Amino acid sequence: MKQSKILHSLTSLTSVAFLSIGILSCSQGKKSEQASADSIQAKITADSVSLLQNMSDSQKKTSYIAGVGKSNPSKIHGKGVVILQPNTAIDEQYNAMTIEMDKQGIYNKTEIRPSYPGGQKALAKFVQDNIVYPEDALGNGVEGEVQVIFAVDETGKIYTPAIKGAKTGYGLDEAATTVVNKMPKWNPGKIKGVNVKSYYTLPISFKIE
Repeated sequence: MKQSKILHSLTSLTSVAFLSIGILSCSQGKKSEQASADSIQAKITADSVSLLQNMSDSQKKTSYIAGVGKSNPSKIHGKGVVILQPNTAIDEQYNAMTIEMDKQGIYNKTEIRPSYPGGQKALAKFVQDNIVYPEDALGNGVEGEVQVIFAVDETGKIYTPAIKGAKTGYGLDEAATTVVNKMPKWNPGKIKGVNVKSYYTLPISFKIE
């Protein structure tokens, strides 16, 4: 009888131990996912801080208050249009990179880049159909290019979209990240024929006619 009670007690303790390990493992998994997202955001923020440190005091003041976008009285209350057009500087920087993976397992460059289903024309149509030119920007005649950097996972899902570089302000940055968040799954980037997580930078130009 005593042996039976001891065996029962040991079994109960073992069950509790496995349950505790399972809860701890789940908690650590969630913390790891959050740490990954925080790390990506921190990297982007660091890039923005570096850019601001190289700006003049007057430029910094504008950036902190409303972004680097400047009002153009001649275009106030004009017709706002959104355009997706190639950015040579972004392409040259990307082509000059060597393929590397960060601590979150996300590649800065892939052999086959992530792409929107249907190609660039389909991407441009989606953006134009789903973005709203901010009233604050139209009311101040503000134009500009907003660069949104985001990650595309192995399944094509987009996550952690954020502004790359200094913010333009006047609601343009929020409009750009909002439309990216609405996007369906992309075709993921590939290395040696295998889908991988990778970054993508999308330049969105706001213009007033």
